[in-house]
Amino acid sequence: MKRALALAAVAAAAVAPAAEAKKVTIALTSVSISAKQNDVTPKGTSKGDTIVYRDRLLNAKAQFGRAKGAAVGADRGTMTFTSAHAATFSGVAVLPGGTLQLEGKVIALPNRSLAIPVTGGTGDFARAKGYVLVGPGTKRALNTYTLTLPEIPVA
Repeated sequence: MKRALALAAVAAAAVAPAAEAKKVTIALTSVSISAKQNDVTPKGTSKGDTIVYRDRLLNAKAQFGRAKGAAVGADRGTMTFTSAHAATFSGVAVLPGGTLQLEGKVIALPNRSLAIPVTGGTGDFARAKGYVLVGPGTKRALNTYTLTLPEIPVA
């Protein structure tokens, strides 16, 4: 009897649908609340300089059950320069349903945009992977999150 139950459990696991990843794109307008720069010696952008950001996030399109332009969250983080032309970022975006962890090397793109890795999250965004594309702008910028969210299997 125990062997039959064990075989049934193995068979059920074998035919259970595999968890599939879900692709999600979130478009937000980031409105700067503050950006505090710390310029260490030598003067000008150099290794060790930091910028601490705080932003309000607005829907760039209707999403999260709210209209375009609605306030839906905030983000904060620190950009740390590793040289005059390279930086890392560490921060978090707080959105309806959870948070997104932003962590890693900042990639500068030709159109004055930046790509920052998304390395995890909480709530609806648990184990999120992907990146956020931060558009050009100092006071307002389009932030486009391109995420892969693992589906949680139903037992």
